[in-house]
Amino acid sequence: MSMQNTTISFDISSDILSALNEEPEELSGHMRLWTALMLFKNHKLTFGSAAELAGVSRQEFLLELDKQKIDLINYSPTDLSIEMNSLKR
Repeated sequence: MSMQNTTISFDISSDILSALNEEPEELSGHMRLWTALMLFKNHKLTFGSAAELAGVSRQEFLLELDKQKIDLINYSPTDLSIEMNSLKR
């Protein structure tokens, strides 16, 4: 099964690029990573999908999660209790 890609683009003023001191390609890569991190953190993407969106390996994405102090596994106390009880059976 082949996946179809979609391009998403938007304009950024040259003043912003200048303030960030980044080339467009560099900023694009950072934005992909930051978007993937936030979508993963907010439970919108799985770990694998977020790494794919970021354009990095799973290992690199895991390192980025650690650098940004984003938990790989984030259970609420209730969810953790349910999960632990199911493992005891």
